[in-house]
Amino acid sequence: MTTIDEYVAGFAEEPGYLDHAAFGPVQTAVLEEQRVLGHIQERMRFGAVETLDEQDARVRAVAARLVRRREDQVVSQTATTPGLLHTAFGLTGGVLVAADEYPSLPLALASAASATGGRVQPVVIESGAGWLTADRIRERLTDDVTAVALSLVDWRTGYLVDLAAVREVIGDRLLIVDAIQGFGVVDAPYEVADVVATGGQKWLHAGWGTGFVSFSDRALERIKPALSGPHGTTGWPTEVPSVRPGAAAFTMTRIDPVAQARLAVSLERLTAVGVGTVQARVADRVERITAIADEFGLAVTSSRDPRERAGIVVLRPAQGRLTALSAALHNHGVTATARLGEVRVSAFASTTDETLGMFRDACVSYATMP
Repeated sequence: MTTIDEYVAGFAEEPGYLDHAAFGPVQTAVLEEQRVLGHIQERMRFGAVETLDEQDARVRAVAARLVRRREDQVVSQTATTPGLLHTAFGLTGGVLVAADEYPSLPLALASAASATGGRVQPVVIESGAGWLTADRIRERLTDDVTAVALSLVDWRTGYLVDLAAVREVIGDRLLIVDAIQGFGVVDAPYEVADVVATGGQKWLHAGWGTGFVSFSDRALERIKPALSGPHGTTGWPTEVPSVRPGAAAFTMTRIDPVAQARLAVSLERLTAVGVGTVQARVADRVERITAIADEFGLAVTSSRDPRERAGIVVLRPAQGRLTALSAALHNHGVTATARLGEVRVSAFASTTDETLGMFRDACVSYATMP
């Protein structure tokens, strides 16, 4: 078992980086794997094709362990969004989704509704309804709703959904999860979800072009693959192609094996240290950021309950003071995301004391600005 300090040693972001929810600086081991596979592609010695082909099974094997599914229930994707699109276009009936979700979910469902002539029917929870708790979902369920689609962690508020509670209230309906803002820092019960889609460019620190989607057996029975390409089918070129069994049917084209290797390394390192261990270190950093915000009177609008948060802290400066806070962070070399009157600060296990000190210095400056 790798220790948390050994795991953290594999990250090399500059001090002051507090924007992992936007992009996770790529791990050193991931870059090394990219170099090795790139060299194989450059030379293409005898047996190179077999090495490249092995990366698909490699990434599916470790991803399956993390979501507690079989390997045939997992398929590589280039990001979260393609996995959600594959899912949306294969659904039937009403799908409950919040308007405030990151656009990947509502756009996928809207596109599917348009393309299928209404076979898929988004049932939208209006913007501003609040955190997507199990009780709020229960209030909006009707007999027409056959699936519920949500984010594990809300991209704006940092709210961590209780998947087990949601499963309990929705019963036999499909539970579709966009896990991108929590996968890697939340030890969630992914086995209660029917679809889990994620990408590797945020908390997994594997870079863009990486991701996967997993399906329960129930999801594979109910969701019909509509976007299968050559690599999602079998029979060609000697007969009319038919979709492959299992999650493999949800494939449009071959995924870059170097990208698969990058994601595999990230997931292997995560498995070695344990998601729970990473989550505990992230929780410590979140507590320290929250304490600094409290020290300088910055309102924290994200949840303070450890059961309802992951790596995101959302700060709301006083009216008219967003520019001042953004300037203070910039002047002290702190990278964060400012949007809609708030600042989203996102820490990881690799966030150092130096980075937290830079954040505190920025808050000092902010507090003294006229």
